Amino acid sequence: MEPSRNPRENDVPARRKAARRTALWLALVAGAIYVAFILSGVLGRG
Repeated sequence: MEPSRNPRENDVPARRKAARRTALWLALVAGAIYVAFILSGVLGRG
């Protein structure tokens, strides 16, 4: 008798892709906030 397999085992690549996409979006948002903060400091001195 073969051991029962986890039905979500085949879902790992899709979950990994979704996690990577979420991490990229978070990195983009964090980068945009960082750039906005730097620009507000540079442009605010004038």
